[in-house]
Formats: sequence, C-alpha cells, structure tokens
Amino acid sequence: MVIDTQTLLLAQGAVVAICGVAFILNNILRRNDKVGRTWSIAFVTGILTALAYAVWSVVPGAWWANAIGNAGVVLSLGTMWSGCRQYNDRSSTIGVVLAGTGVVALAALLPGPEGGDWAGSWAEFVAASVFAGLAGVESMRFRMRRSVTARMLAVVFWGVGGYFALRTVVFLIDGETGPVFLGYFGTIPTTFVSIALVTLAAVSMSVLTTNRAARGALDLASADGPRLPGVLSASQFDQHAEAWLFRAQRDRDPLVLLLVDIANLDHMNTAFGRSYGDEAIRAVARICVSTLPSAAIVGHRGGKSFAILTTAPAVGDAVAVAERLYTALVESPIDPVEGIRAAAACGIASTRASGYAYGVLQSQAAAALASAIEAGSGAIRLADPATSASPQ
Repeated sequence: MVIDTQTLLLAQGAVVAICGVAFILNNILRRNDKVGRTWSIAFVTGILTALAYAVWSVVPGAWWANAIGNAGVVLSLGTMWSGCRQYNDRSSTIGVVLAGTGVVALAALLPGPEGGDWAGSWAEFVAASVFAGLAGVESMRFRMRRSVTARMLAVVFWGVGGYFALRTVVFLIDGETGPVFLGYFGTIPTTFVSIALVTLAAVSMSVLTTNRAARGALDLASADGPRLPGVLSASQFDQHAEAWLFRAQRDRDPLVLLLVDIANLDHMNTAFGRSYGDEAIRAVARICVSTLPSAAIVGHRGGKSFAILTTAPAVGDAVAVAERLYTALVESPIDPVEGIRAAAACGIASTRASGYAYGVLQSQAAAALASAIEAGSGAIRLADPATSASPQ
C-alpha cells in the first residue's frame, strides 16, 4: 500500500491536534504555570503548522502556506526549548526563538511563488536542528536532569536535531530532487519523524508539568532559616550541634548523633519522578519533627540524608529513638493513595564512646550509617570507635 503525501499530512494534522489538545487540557486542569503555557504555545504552533502544510498540499498556488509551515516548525521546537529553560528556572530567551522564526519565514517568502516548494528550506532545517539540539541539552541540565522522563525527552530532541542536521547536509549535496533526499529526508519520512516527536513530547511534557504542578521544588531550608519548622539546613545544624556539644562537654551531658538515610528514595525518584521523591523527603522531615524528643535538633544534610542530635543517658536510649523513628516512618505513608512508605537506615555515634569533638562524632556516625545502608533498609548500627576512621 502506498500512502500519498496529502493523506499523510492530514494524518499528521490529526495526530498533532489530538496530542496538542490533550496536553493543553491537562495543563489547564492541573496548573497553568509559565512552563505549561510555553509548551502549550509549542503545541498550538504545531497544530497551525500541520494545518498550513495540509493547505499547501491540497490548494494549488498556496506557496505562502509552505512558508508558514516552515516557520511553524522552528517556532514549535524553539518554544519547546524555551519551556525547558523555564523548567530549569532560567530565562526563556523567547526573543532568540522569534528571531530565528522570522529568518526562516523570510527565507521562504522572499523568493515568492517562483521559489518552488523548497524555497528557504535550508534555513528551516538548520534552525530546527539547532533548537532541537538545544532543547536536548537543556533537558539534561539543572532540575530537568533529575527526571528520568526529561532524560528520555532529551534523547527524542537529539534524535530530531540529528535528523534535521543530516537533512540539511543531504539537501545541500543531493538537491531537492535527489533520490537520497526524497527517499530518506523528503516530506513523507519527515512527516513520520514529526508524528513521533509530537507523540513522545506530549507524553513526556505532560508527566513533567504534572510533577511540577503537583509538588513544588524541594526547599526544606534556606540560608535565612528553615522553611519547615524544626528542620535546620546543613550549615545551621552544624553550628547548633557544635554549640550544644561544647555546653554538653562542660556539663558532662551525654549526647548522640543519628544520621538517617532514606533507603528507597532513589527507587521512588525512578518510579514516580523527582517531585514524588521531594515529597518523600518533606514527609520524613515532618515525621522527624513530630516523633523525636523535644530537645532534639533535626537537620537536612541534603539529598536523602538527615542528621539528629539529641540527649541519651544510655546507648539503649539512642537505639530506642531510632527504632521509634523507623516505626513512625513505616506507619506513615507518604501518599495515602499510593500507600508507599519511606524506609530508612540509621547510624548512631555517642559522646560516651566517641567524645565531644563534632568532627569525630560525625565521622563515626557516617561509618555506622554506611554499615547500616549495606545491611539494608531498617538497619540501625552503632559506631565502633575502635574501627571507625577519624577525619583527615
């Protein structure tokens, strides 16, 4: 069976319209933020592009529609890149996108009707290759690189960028009527590439915008103070811990340092996305604050690691604190719908065995945590000063 160009372009239009409308509705219903708006512009442009190419294929003399389609391809890929930049909290650089789109439109319009079907196409191919490549690079940077979905999207962008780069080279060497160009990089092959791009991009971007809208970026603490009451930043925890250890040494009060690692955080990030993992960290922070003794200080050391300093007259008391925390984590689902719970490993170092030097206490608690992580989630290990390494 042979598919003619008109039929294929109409099919492309239908696919683009369905995917675009689905993405826009998903974005409106969940949260219409700047990233969703920019990516929505990309899909609206894609719909108009498909319509322009359809008009070009069925209306004799509609050479101007081809120019609109060429510019639309570039604007669509460019706004996808802009949305990726906004996702990473960077400027959209929409001016660059509009400038590139304008150049492509002029390259197709200036030759007029005598320019033929491929007038200015080289400009479209180059711009599309550049913007797709930039979108792939941006998808692997900053916040987006944390998401498996974004990494998959980067592969899609790079595939499209590579295709248009090869299309440019073959077009310049083989010509618009060459067998290689028409067979592998002409309208029909490119239509299939466009359908694949739109479908995969719609799915990936829907997942990314849903994660972004459902849960904001994690920021438990800032340099000015904790955003979540009772949780200190790493630097704040270090300062409080050193001050408390100094007073405790003076008064001979025993303290213990607990280092907690969320053992299944990486699995949650992979299965449900980075935003779900961020919510897991927030949930663990809340459980620590509500479960631990009132005299304890809690710090988020970054990533999936927490630090806790508290009083413990006996070693058994420190273990009991860790066990109580583990029980609270098991009994408190992160998301009542999914029912998933955080699993933790814990390393403990006490001033009775390790002394009051914060660096030594921290190093030995870290060694105990490493042993607990190796043993598996739920493991609690006490530091052994005889085998733990001292800080260099």
